[in-house]
Amino acid sequence: MNGLYQNFEYKVRIFSPEGIRVKGDDLTEKIAQKLEVESNKLAKNGWQILSLVPTVSSEGSVSKLLVTFQRSIK
Repeated sequence: MNGLYQNFEYKVRIFSPEGIRVKGDDLTEKIAQKLEVESNKLAKNGWQILSLVPTVSSEGSVSKLLVTFQRSIK
């Protein structure tokens, strides 16, 4: 039965743009760049994105993401 279940470990990161924000700014590109860079770094060690949840919304745009990564435990 041990072969049916796989063990995982998890890592949670918060992504938000750095710097001063002005009301109404579209932060999509800045958040996407940070997420891409960090995801590629973690992927080299077997991590993959499991879930991505917007956590803070301001003036109709998302300014923070809560991202959960997982990888198999060997």
